[in-house]
Amino acid sequence: MWKQIVAIGFWMSFQIALPIAAQQEQGQIENCTPDSILFANNTRWWYPGEPLRWANRDLLDSLIGGGFDTFSMKVHSPRNKDLRKRIEFRRSPSGRAALFVAGDLRYISYDLETLENASLSNVVGHSVGSRAYWFNETLYFQNGRANWFLHAHRLYHSLQSGEIEQSQTNVPPPGAEQAFVFNTDSAAIFIMLNGQLEAAQRPVEVIRLRHNQMEWETIGQLSPSIMKLMSRNRAWQMKDYVIAMSAGSALIIRLSDLHFILTPSRIAETILSRSSQTDLSSSLWLATKGDSLLLSTAGQMLVESVSEMTRNMSWSPLIEPLTEGYHKEQEQAEHPFRSPRTIALIVLMLLLFALLFSKLKRPAGLTTALPPQSDAPSLSPHMQSLLSSRQREFSSEALDTLFGLDVVESPETRRSRRARIVQLVNAESQARFGEPLIERTRSETDKRVFIYRINKSLTTP
Repeated sequence: MWKQIVAIGFWMSFQIALPIAAQQEQGQIENCTPDSILFANNTRWWYPGEPLRWANRDLLDSLIGGGFDTFSMKVHSPRNKDLRKRIEFRRSPSGRAALFVAGDLRYISYDLETLENASLSNVVGHSVGSRAYWFNETLYFQNGRANWFLHAHRLYHSLQSGEIEQSQTNVPPPGAEQAFVFNTDSAAIFIMLNGQLEAAQRPVEVIRLRHNQMEWETIGQLSPSIMKLMSRNRAWQMKDYVIAMSAGSALIIRLSDLHFILTPSRIAETILSRSSQTDLSSSLWLATKGDSLLLSTAGQMLVESVSEMTRNMSWSPLIEPLTEGYHKEQEQAEHPFRSPRTIALIVLMLLLFALLFSKLKRPAGLTTALPPQSDAPSLSPHMQSLLSSRQREFSSEALDTLFGLDVVESPETRRSRRARIVQLVNAESQARFGEPLIERTRSETDKRVFIYRINKSLTTP
């Protein structure tokens, strides 16, 4: 009962304050000071932090002082009313707070009194579609979508340099840049959509990237009972929940156990109805506080509590075990020419073509019998190196040295080339001997490390 009383009181106070703030904001936009005066000493008017100055200060102050955990608001450019930027606010578990401009991380402020810009980064665009979160009191961004940026890697705002920097991970799985992403306290969860869930041709895989690790882990598939979800649905992060609005309903994910509920939502219906409008007011904002979601639009305040929305409803697991043969089906469907069987068949066909070509070049009268084994095409250099080596187990570094990859500076390039060579060697071995030469397994002492073992049956004692 007391929660309902607090929510009603909060709603009434904002009903009174909001029209005044909206009027002040509209007046500020129409009578704004030209850039030539505001930024006379700045040759680059867009840098630093200008969109934070566009916001109505009274409205922004009221939101900052409202005790919200997060909020998001749109602001208009004083030069062009059709140009809008989204300002986001995030409060860390210890109470540290940051304001930043979504899609352009040159604008980050930790000083909520002066809005002094703390970012020195000139890199722009790589945060489009990213999900902000706090980890160890550092502001991180997960899953940038810009075409020229390496997708799905972590970004963070370095306190030492003031720059947006990259926390290098292993190469992300294909399609991670088109995933629906949300963050828990310990990991980023990627639901591997590529567009709309309705268009999915197979079960939707779920990948985990722990905040303090580099490995991408497959943890299961999305529950088939979820029928509506899009890659670019926004995940509204709360302390204990994540909410995604879709088709007028809310997908609520409980972070403690990754269970979910689908429920009707007035806020979701309002967002859906206003998403087609082009003249969105700057008074539109959305905030979270505790387990409540608040939306201000067109002078109306909507408040929804997760505890009320989920009352007497049953939670279901968001992630289920992968169906049997999922990875095999996915590999054949997405990369039909990468399967070991296909590669082995291609190599075998090439070998037969080479034999046929050599026979066609023989002078007339010579026998057409197959040449002896010694006249068969020679082994590839990598195959020869492995078979002649006395070593039967290789670390990644040792294998790179054997293949001559130790001179390659980029770890990503080394990893990619190593995987390609191993793939080709196994295809050649499969075609010649009927079984692969190299087996890759995880180390028993450190699961992050791979060990490459040579097939004993294909080597001489």
